[in-house]
Amino acid sequence: MRVVALDLIRFFAAISVVLYHYVSRPESAAFPLFSEITKFGYLGVPLFFIISGYVIALSANNRTATQFAISRFVRLYPALWTGIIFTVLVTSLFTEDQYSALQLLANATLLNEYLGYNSIDGVYWTLVVELKFYACVYLLVTFGVFHQYRIWLSIWLGLTIIYAIFKQPFFMGWFISPGYSSFFIAGVAFFLIQSNGKNIFNYTILILSLLVSSTNGYVQAEGFLNNPSFAEKMTSVATIWGFYLLLFFLSTGKIDLKNRNLFVTLGALTYPLYLVHSNAGKALIDYYSLFVSEEFVIVLVIFLMLIVAWVIHLLIEKPLSTPLKNYLLRIFTPSKS
Repeated sequence: MRVVALDLIRFFAAISVVLYHYVSRPESAAFPLFSEITKFGYLGVPLFFIISGYVIALSANNRTATQFAISRFVRLYPALWTGIIFTVLVTSLFTEDQYSALQLLANATLLNEYLGYNSIDGVYWTLVVELKFYACVYLLVTFGVFHQYRIWLSIWLGLTIIYAIFKQPFFMGWFISPGYSSFFIAGVAFFLIQSNGKNIFNYTILILSLLVSSTNGYVQAEGFLNNPSFAEKMTSVATIWGFYLLLFFLSTGKIDLKNRNLFVTLGALTYPLYLVHSNAGKALIDYYSLFVSEEFVIVLVIFLMLIVAWVIHLLIEKPLSTPLKNYLLRIFTPSKS
């Protein structure tokens, strides 16, 4: 089931992050008034996580563990590998960055931090957070308890609240991100509201996750904004509330857009755009801003990254998705004899 509105929301989240990285860089002097808005673009990441909680709950529903794992692998890795190649080529040409073969291979697994290698692009940290979430859902499906939402959601939310207060259990970050868990939990709650209806449990999970997300959003603003004021931190919190309200309207049927090719296209661009825009885009902006206005270069690079994202979708994701998925299913699904 395709939720068309999610394509637009995903693209909004992606372009928000792009503008944050391009316009709101500390060294940038372009678009000074606009940057007062784009500096909150980092909040596109928690919006991604809310959407991910919703989509993964939908994706894992009525699937085997093998089917779920293969669908996530096909969605995540081919575009990632292409994004790594693109980023390495661009940054090698326009910066002094150098990479070893082992670093490239480690990044290709998304386990580079565990293997002791730096990320080729800083935005990959969010993919690691996603990967941990996928792994936990995979285990739930494997042991046949994924549909026991009331049990594992309550445990997960309880641990998240305890961590927010006491920073314990200290090992929670090894298998799931405590600072962003509330956003995934909210996404699952929105899925439950849509599929199972409005009830006390679903609303309790949603409201408690909102309180934790608000607290974490207030604190996390310090890591993304330059010496943020109280007003800026509260703006971040208010934006998070806006995300919750948007997804609530979607899950309760208040938002129901008709399928349009444009919406589908924008949704398809989201993931590859996120993968390629950051280090490669900033390298191009820094280099060509020496010759022409930074504002012009930023606009040009945004269009360039959209084109690159479309090419990756058209030449990598679209043709490989179904054949690769079917091939892996044949290999890893036991044949019935």
